Amino acid sequence: MASNSTDGADNRGLFDDFGAFRTPTTDDFTAVLTNGLVAPDANVLLNLYRYTEQARGDLLRALGGLENRLWVPHQALLEFWRNRESTLSDALSSGDQAAEGMAGHAVQAERTLRTWANRVALPEEETDRLRDQLNEVFDDVRKAIVKVGQGEWQNITQDTSTDPVLAKLEPALVGRVGAPLGREDYDKAVAEGMRRIDKRLPPGYMDQAKDGVGAAGDYLVWEQILREAARRQCDVLFVTADGKEDWWRKEQGFNRGPRPELTEELRTRGGGRLFMLTPKQFLEVAAPILEFSLQEGSVEDIERVERIETDEETYGGWTTAALVELFDRLTYEGYGDRVAVIKYAAETEGVADAASIYDICDYPEDRSLRGFTKPVTRLTDKLRALGKIPDSAVQVLKAEYLSGPGPASGFSVHPLLVPLINDLPDGDER
Repeated sequence: MASNSTDGADNRGLFDDFGAFRTPTTDDFTAVLTNGLVAPDANVLLNLYRYTEQARGDLLRALGGLENRLWVPHQALLEFWRNRESTLSDALSSGDQAAEGMAGHAVQAERTLRTWANRVALPEEETDRLRDQLNEVFDDVRKAIVKVGQGEWQNITQDTSTDPVLAKLEPALVGRVGAPLGREDYDKAVAEGMRRIDKRLPPGYMDQAKDGVGAAGDYLVWEQILREAARRQCDVLFVTADGKEDWWRKEQGFNRGPRPELTEELRTRGGGRLFMLTPKQFLEVAAPILEFSLQEGSVEDIERVERIETDEETYGGWTTAALVELFDRLTYEGYGDRVAVIKYAAETEGVADAASIYDICDYPEDRSLRGFTKPVTRLTDKLRALGKIPDSAVQVLKAEYLSGPGPASGFSVHPLLVPLINDLPDGDER
């Protein structure tokens, strides 16, 4: 009979090996903000160029208020300088692009209104009234975009000696940036980063498509955090705008906290608990603990930028580039009819009935639709393996059945993908 004795056993509790699943409390965040290590990612610093003046000021106030708990990995600052000018150029040009885009939307909206008015035989004077209202709204939006572009952004330039963002960031980072890894340690870290990408181990494997050692950038940031946390023997709060699955534990599409593998690695290397927050969450958590008031609209502006940067999550793990690549691969292999069906389904509330599919594909009536989705599924899996989409990316096309076994009644596109597909330009999606 087996013994039930636990003498000498290393008994464990609910969270001992599962710390990543413990929801942080206010006390936890107070402890890490006042006694731990707070490490911002490169994207947090770069986003200072994407925020309004109020949001930028509040985030800088939060970072400065951390004092010696603030610590920037050398790799994160390296990536900041590598990407600063391109980020700045994007921010400066976004106003012009937005104004031009708004003009295009205005033309399209007026065309849509005119088509509808003709179909319902709307009186001409009523059509003109609605058109004037529509144009007035678009004009107001365009003027607001131009006003912002002519305001604070005029003072932000590539000149690092006059850049007001750098002028405020520099004092916050004095003495708070880590040293670079030595050559031998750097080479080992790059090799480990590339190994993790190959084995799809966090963090960094979602950057597989980046050129050269750039793919190992996230791991270099992580390795430097591990070393500093072990030196200080403290908890770590990593603040990042990166929402990809190689950093975050995702549940039903939501970020629930750091990957369990990262939590365990930090503990094994001599650090404490690992916490992760987006810039918006960080600002909301830090303000009451560090005792400063947020300016009106700051949190909303940071949330706006995060929403733009995480479009791939909004669309079920797909980006426009990944979807275009899927369509290109399908067309190249002779499955352009699948692309046509996917686009048709997206235009018709996400579903293409069987009759429409026979029409679109010009199939004979006796042809079976069994296996219709297989090329789409196979190439989707290929994009996952290449790191172009996350493992959690939704399936683009699936069969629908009216009831029980039998032939498919049609095929549907995942609802999260419908707006992305419909936003693709006509003709060449590139």
